Order: sequence, then C-alpha cells, then structure tokens
Amino acid sequence: MPVRAPKDRTAKSIQADAFNADTLFAHRLKILIVVIVFLFGSVWINLYSIQVLRTEEYDQKLEAFTKSYLNLPSQRGIIFDRNGNVLVSNQERLSIMYYPPKNISTDEEWELAFRFVDYFSISTENLYFRDLQDLYILLKPDEASAKITEAEWTAYRDGELDDVDIYQLKLSRISESDVAQFDERTRKAYIVFSLMNKSPYNSLKVIKDNCTLSEIAFLSENNTLFPGFDAQIYFDRSYPNGLLLSTLLGTVTTSKQGLSSESLLYYLALGYSRNSSIGKSGLEAQYESLLKGQDGLYQVLYGENGLAEFTEVQSGSVGQDLYLSFDTDLQVNSERIIAQLYDQFKRESIRKYLENINMIVMDPHNGDILAMVGLGRDENGLLYNDPTLTYTQSMAIGSTIKGATVYMGLSEGVIRPGEVIDDTPIKIAETKLKGSWKYLGRLNEIQAIGLSSNVYMFHIAMRLGGATYQYDKPLSIDISTFDLMRNYYSQFGLGVQTGLDVPFEATGYKGSATLGGHLLDFAIGQYDTYTVMQLAQYVSTIANNGVRVQPRILLKATQHNSDVVTYENNVKVLNALDNLGALKRVQMGFRYCIDGTLCGGLRTLPVTSAAKTGTAETFVLDAKNNLIDSYNTLMIAYAPYENPEVAIACGIPNAYSVVRSAGNACGEVIREVLNYYFSRNN
Repeated sequence: MPVRAPKDRTAKSIQADAFNADTLFAHRLKILIVVIVFLFGSVWINLYSIQVLRTEEYDQKLEAFTKSYLNLPSQRGIIFDRNGNVLVSNQERLSIMYYPPKNISTDEEWELAFRFVDYFSISTENLYFRDLQDLYILLKPDEASAKITEAEWTAYRDGELDDVDIYQLKLSRISESDVAQFDERTRKAYIVFSLMNKSPYNSLKVIKDNCTLSEIAFLSENNTLFPGFDAQIYFDRSYPNGLLLSTLLGTVTTSKQGLSSESLLYYLALGYSRNSSIGKSGLEAQYESLLKGQDGLYQVLYGENGLAEFTEVQSGSVGQDLYLSFDTDLQVNSERIIAQLYDQFKRESIRKYLENINMIVMDPHNGDILAMVGLGRDENGLLYNDPTLTYTQSMAIGSTIKGATVYMGLSEGVIRPGEVIDDTPIKIAETKLKGSWKYLGRLNEIQAIGLSSNVYMFHIAMRLGGATYQYDKPLSIDISTFDLMRNYYSQFGLGVQTGLDVPFEATGYKGSATLGGHLLDFAIGQYDTYTVMQLAQYVSTIANNGVRVQPRILLKATQHNSDVVTYENNVKVLNALDNLGALKRVQMGFRYCIDGTLCGGLRTLPVTSAAKTGTAETFVLDAKNNLIDSYNTLMIAYAPYENPEVAIACGIPNAYSVVRSAGNACGEVIREVLNYYFSRNN
C-alpha cells in the first residue's frame, strides 16, 4: 500500500511556535530577576540590621568574646576537731608572678629573665642535663642543626623522618661538653624564661616562690625594671599539731602542680583554672567542694604601656570550715599510749614480725570516730601514725566474729537459747583435729562466746549447712550457707563497706573455696578478712542494741569564721537487727568474757565493760622467704556495759609468731586507752 507523504508546515505555524518560545523565556527571565532582587534585598536588609540596627549588640558580643579573664585563688576552709581545736589552717606564701605584657618579644623576655636573676636568687638544683640540652637547641640552633647529617636531612625532606625524629637525633648528640659552656647566670635565666613561657601563655606564672618580705619590697620599689612581674599572696595548708592524722587529713596540690591530668576536664567544667590548688588525697579530696573557696575573677585589660591591668569582676570568698568527729586530746594520748606499748611489744622476741597496731574509738550511737590509730615504724626506724590503715588493711579476725555467729545460729533456729554443747574436738576425714584452744567442757552459747569455744561455732555452721557430722567422715554441706553467713555478718558491718566518709575503703578478702572445713573456719573468723573499721562498726552494733550506724568523720560545715551551718552530716542508720533476744544473749557473752580470763584485764577499768578477744592463724615470710607461722591478735569492747558510751576495736597483724599462744596485746591497748578516756572524763 503506498505511503502518503506528510504535509509541509506553513510559515505561519512556525512563526507561532517561535512566538510561544519567546514568551515562555521572557516569563522565566522575569521570575529569575524577581528572585535575584529578593535575594539581594534580603542580603541588604541583613547587612543593614547588623551594621546599623544591631551594631551595639554585636559590639558587645565581640567584646565579650575577646575579653580575657583570670582566676585568683582564695583560702581553703579551716578544719577543726569536735571541740573547735584547729587541725588544718592556712598560712600566707609570698610569690613573684609574671603575666606577659602585650606584644612582648622573645628577645625582650630573655632580657627580662637575665635581669631578674641579677637581682633575685634562683636555684639550679632541679635543672638537669636534659633541660640543658633544650637550652642548647634554643640558644644555638645552628650548632644543633649541624649535628644532623646530610643523609638525615635528605630523609627528612623525603618524609622518611619527621620533626620529632630530628629533635630526638639532636638531643642524642648534644654532649656534656656542649652544655658545659653555659654559665650559671645563663642557666638561671633559662629557668626564669621557661617559667615565663609556661603554658597557657596568657596566665599568671609563678616565677619565684616563698619570697621574703625584702624581695617583695625590692620588686615593688623597682617595678619599672620588671614589666609584667608582680607580687601575689598564696595560701598553703598549715598543721598546728604536726603530723597528727596527716595521712587521713590529706594533701593539697600546689599552684605549680595544679589540676591533675586525670581530673582536668572535670574540674575545668566546674570553673577551676589549670593552676588551681585542689585536694589531692584524704579528707582534702573527699570534701573538696566544701573546702574550696570561691576564686576571685578578674578581667585582664592592657594599659597604654602594654602592661596587663586586672579589674575585679567577682570577689573571692574563703572556703567553708569543717568540724570533724575527732577528739584531739584523745587522739594524741591514744597515739602516745600505743607508741609506748608498740616499743614494749617489739622488745619481745616472739613479736619479731609485728608490723602495726590499728585501733579505733567510736561513739556507738552516732558513728562518730573519736580516735583512729594505725601506728607502726618505717624503714628508718621512725614511728608514724597512718590512720588510713584502719580501713584499708584487712586481716583474719579470729574469735571476735563469734558474737555474730551465735546471733546467726539463734536467729536461724539451729541452736536454742541456753542450749549446751560439748566442746569435744571435731574430726573430718583427711583433715587435722579441729577444736578449741583447750577443752572447755559442756557450755551454752553465752559461755561459748565468753570462753571462746571453736567447737560450739563448728556445730552452728554444720547445722546451718545441713551436714550430719560423723567422726573422721567427709562433711557434706550446702554451699549456699557461705552466702547465708556473709549476709548475717554484713548486718553487723563485716565484709561490706561501712560507709565511712573517706575517698577509699577496703572491704577485705572473700574466700572462694567451698569445702565443709572452710565453712567451719568461716564461723570462727579464719576465712574471710575484715578491717578494723568494720570491727568497730560490728561492736558498735552490738553495743547499741542492734542498730548499724554509718561511721562518720565530718560532723558539719559552716561559713568561714561563722556559726552558720551550711552542711550537716546527719547520723545514718544502715540497718537494724531483728532478733533482739538473740542479740541480748550475745551481749551477755561479751560480758561473760570480762568475768572470765580472756578479757579479765578490763576489770580494772573504772566502769563496767563487755569485750571479745580474737586470735587468727596466718603466716609471714622471713628474710629467706621461708613461711613462718604467725598470729593476728584482736579485741573489741564497749563501755559502760549498761549504757555504752564508747566502742573500741583493735587489730594487730602478725602480733606474734612461732609460739601458739601469747598475751593478747590488743587487750593491753584497749585497757590503757579506755582507762585514759574514762579517767579523763571523770
């Protein structure tokens, strides 16, 4: 079929299409022009707003952004004991500071450094060879660079070595003879120059510390010679009682040490400056937020002479004063008594490995720590008191735990009040005979505590563990009994943190073996280990009729030199024992110990008392790394028995060795300290 050719388009239709295209283009061009005009209009409106309408606002923002501020430290709060005796205060320290003048050059700072050492003494004691190598690179850059070989420079240019590599090569080739050319004046000037350029640059730098009044007066009279230098008062901690409680009270960083790297961001976020002094350890660190004063805030402006001028923006304030629970008189005399006994004990050959004596006196009703002693002798033979040992050093506590064991047995119903058990030793298959320190006959739970029967406690543990005892047969127990016993002991404060307000408190070691024999050992204090602080909380819980109170060191904080209380560390009850009938039997057992021979030494006190002794088997290594049998000695007590006023705990690791029995050294410690306490108060 033939295909028809399309008709040719007419000139008129072609002209119509062209007209439509022109019309569309013109329309779009108009839209584009309107958009451009709108955008430029918006830009001009914003420019007008910024440059005309909001000029003042942006000027203020620019000024605020470019302002430089400086924090100047205030005094920390004073620390008192419970009676208002000063334990930690402040003393002034005069320093010469440097703040760089505006646009000062390096050469000008070197000139200032040399001038400074001509008038002020600077020690080079802490300037080491490594520092002098840096000085060589700084002052003799050409000679230092000449120590790099051409091959090494080529490797540097090729990227095989970097700046650090070149720097290390220079250091390795700078010899003693190279730095020997620097005279004493240059070395001193380098020290000053380094301090002047210590980072951050725009901050106050301590150039000379502990200045004399005459040095400060000279600087003041000749201030035109030392642009940028000025005097500043800092405050150091002072201790009117010397080393009394020093390790517990803690330390403060100096302005040179400033913020530690691990806590830098934290304290900067709180508004500290990098050279702020902060509590470094002990109570200074624990209560940093209370003791820290409010720094003075100053705006830094430069005068026409280019020197920095400081305008106070916010005045500083002294930190809050703290009142601690300690009785300074009791603390001092407790240390004196224990130091005398320590020397007496160390003269006995059986006490060769005695390390330290730990003791705490505590108010059982509110947890106040009245005295805290961790006394020993250092490698130089000097006596020291480190009270932190009372809550960081743990040990097996032996028979002192038996009160808690009896309470547990009565509460779980595995023994009855007054139940009599024969003290005949126990024999488990493939183990040694396990008995008391001697055969004690037939006794009830009160006598078992007072006479310190191991066998009675073994029977409690076996009954708790569901074991059927047969002489010289294996002992099968329910291992969940270990958790049950730990739960009961923790109700007295044993094996858990007591809550003492210090930066770190140990809980002791928890045994992991679960054999039947270990459960028996657990019941007599020969398995897990505890601190003397835990013992103090334990005996306080018994003394105050079953209320476990959190021990405390801080009582309150006040505004500086004021009676206005800003913080109060209220008494905190952690838990209360449920079975007061069982607790009464334990108290009677502690009193029975006084009537017997084990705690009989306390009968000479001017008041009635209750107590429990403890001896735990352990070992030490002699000079030849041989294992030597050793024994911890412990004692806990409270007095008066009818209405307890104080509770006391004592623990002596490795109190004696070789022999299997010796006098209870803690008994002497507690007798003498309590005798002083009650004789003084009466």
